[in-house]
Amino acid sequence: MMEHFNLREFSAYCKKIMCAAHNDETASRIYLKSKYYSKQVTGKKINFVTFDELVVWTNEWLRTFPTTYDLIVGTPRSGLLVANIIALKLGKPLTTPEFFCQNKFWMSKQIDINTDLVNILLVDDSITSGKAMEEAFNCLQLSNREIKITKAALITTEESKSLVDLYYKIMPHPRWFEWNMMHAKKGKLAVDMDGVLCENCPPGVDADEKLYLNWIKNARPYLIPAFEVDAIVSNRLEKYRSETERWLAQHNVRYKELILWDIESKKERNGRHAQRKVEVLVKIRPDIFWESSLHEAQEIWKNTKIPTICFDEMCLFE
Repeated sequence: MMEHFNLREFSAYCKKIMCAAHNDETASRIYLKSKYYSKQVTGKKINFVTFDELVVWTNEWLRTFPTTYDLIVGTPRSGLLVANIIALKLGKPLTTPEFFCQNKFWMSKQIDINTDLVNILLVDDSITSGKAMEEAFNCLQLSNREIKITKAALITTEESKSLVDLYYKIMPHPRWFEWNMMHAKKGKLAVDMDGVLCENCPPGVDADEKLYLNWIKNARPYLIPAFEVDAIVSNRLEKYRSETERWLAQHNVRYKELILWDIESKKERNGRHAQRKVEVLVKIRPDIFWESSLHEAQEIWKNTKIPTICFDEMCLFE
């Protein structure tokens, strides 16, 4: 009982610090650290899963399947990702619940189209409430009541594992999946520019002003979120704001704030790239930051305790 009481007191303290942190760097740092320690106390550490892990886990999982299946059905969109790996590995036809009702399947020339599709594996990447799985299950059953459907999810929680027949890994919330990052926003988000929203500047280019300006205007887009980000934090100089804003508008990047480095020349950065981002992030206090550089991601996490995803290595510091 005393543990719960102390935890409530600690949460209330964090809220007070947050209110005081708006214009005070010291209060902001205290707030960020208190938020970090609160996660440690409550066990709310983020579970981050990459594409590579999804592929490995799916490959290991299908080796344990108790039977073979005639057809693999994936729930769009993320479930279809896992289902496709299973279908390819097992050499089985693939479809979605909607396409199944229309008698449409993805099949290779080596698969007999006339094969009876009776034993069906219905797959999702993860399950929590089970609503999407149940809707897909009902869709399949209404289309053909003679089929046998096995419900499966790669990732589940302790509470939802009973909602499926097969699962691979139990993982509590919060969960962040690499394959959903561009489509599902998680809290207040700040992102790096070069190496995340667009390609990194090629070596030597930023030493030539003409080449650098041309690159800024024509940089290849890389990862563009489908939602509005709260802040773009870039070490580009403030004097390139108009070119940067035009590029962002051209590539449909939605954002609330663009924070550039207000110094006169690139030489003034003097290797302080990570330090400057730390100073900015302490002030704006996002729930997560997307960074391209491994070194900078490590420094940002170390000095702010803001969960930071490194895109170069696709790993989470948290």
